[in-house]
Amino acid sequence: MATLAEKQAEYIKSLSTICDQAEARAITLWILEDVLNVKGPKLSLERFMILTTHQEEVLDGYLKRLLKYEPVQYILGYAEFYGLKFKVSPAVLIPRPETEELVELVISEIKNSKSKILDIGTGSGCIPIALKKNISQADVASIDISEGALQIAKENAESNGVDVTFIQMNILKETPTKKYDVIISNPPYIGYDEKEKMNNNVLIYEPHLALFSDDPLLFYKRIAEIAPLILNPHGKIYLEVSEYRAKDVSKIFADIGMKAQIIKDMSGKERIVTVNN
Repeated sequence: MATLAEKQAEYIKSLSTICDQAEARAITLWILEDVLNVKGPKLSLERFMILTTHQEEVLDGYLKRLLKYEPVQYILGYAEFYGLKFKVSPAVLIPRPETEELVELVISEIKNSKSKILDIGTGSGCIPIALKKNISQADVASIDISEGALQIAKENAESNGVDVTFIQMNILKETPTKKYDVIISNPPYIGYDEKEKMNNNVLIYEPHLALFSDDPLLFYKRIAEIAPLILNPHGKIYLEVSEYRAKDVSKIFADIGMKAQIIKDMSGKERIVTVNN
């Protein structure tokens, strides 16, 4: 029977073969906390505890999956985003830290607002749910083409205690019928020609429908096309973009007479474009 400390060392050593040691330690801590139901500070105090046969079996099974590049979020079935817990599965993209910055920007600008908000590309529901949780008076709707994604998003809205309207829609072919004060989107913006730059855990397990597009600007062009129809006067659009295409996205909206601004993330990369009507 192994001790907690022995299993922790085994995890870090094994995971360090496929990622850097800092990430290996972080994943190990997350897994141990979840399986043993012991929080970080207490783990060090319990390092000599003997693991049960069941705990060892679970941890060994998880490690095998991790070494095949399966994301830890899919293994545990949840991810954390903006202080909230979200159910995730291979049907939805794992929420990213850069998307938290997009949400933070919207919250900082429309706090306590009764704005009507439309999220395009629901995924796990992390964007609309985080917005509704922090701007309770807002009327938040979110659309996605994937029935599987919408089901998970609805479960996440319920577990986080918020009311969001979810709509199944192909935004490339259909146009929302209501008008909104805010449109926010983190659409597929990676070209298929960029696949070789992606990590295996993303390429193998995450939904390509939510990641890739034949035309990385396709969804931005479509949002620009329908914006005059569904965005209220003085409304605003918030977009997550590839750091390599922020200027291209900005130009799409500038070409139709809208005012676009590029915003850098905390790493200094051009990852957000905002557009004023």
